[in-house]
Amino acid sequence: MERKKNIFNLRLINALLFISLFLVQYNGVLNIKIFTATPMLTLALLVAICMFCSELRGALTGLVVGVFIDTVASTPQGFNAIIFCVLSLISVLITKYLFNNNILSALTLCALCSMFYFIIRWIFCLGFSLSFTENLTYIMGTVFPSVLYTCVFIIPFYYLEKFLYKRFFQ
Repeated sequence: MERKKNIFNLRLINALLFISLFLVQYNGVLNIKIFTATPMLTLALLVAICMFCSELRGALTGLVVGVFIDTVASTPQGFNAIIFCVLSLISVLITKYLFNNNILSALTLCALCSMFYFIIRWIFCLGFSLSFTENLTYIMGTVFPSVLYTCVFIIPFYYLEKFLYKRFFQ
């Protein structure tokens, strides 16, 4: 009974974190943009959570977060749901079988996942409608700074998830 209570508490805390980050990122009141760089706060939190969970839970979490982002994002419907589901599953598998579970791995994994997300979003949403110069400017001026800005947020999220995991499972 105590284990179910701990799992519920952990999932409730993570759900509240996702909701608050979603509201911060997609409302018009708070602007977390620096020049052209916009971080994907939910992606950074998703990577941090996936470093401590199972494959199924990671994929389902990514799918749910992606569906919520699809409701407000200017991408094709289902795009974020599919990408976040795949990225979360890949994050779990890489953490479990390839990387150690430490902050350097979290930074690397967040950089890879956010780079993949921003490049795929660029290909599907902008890549064919812009000229070569505009595409290069977008990649160099928006994609790379956004990846770096997203990686800044993995640090507190990783340590928070590590603390929560130790608190509720050990």
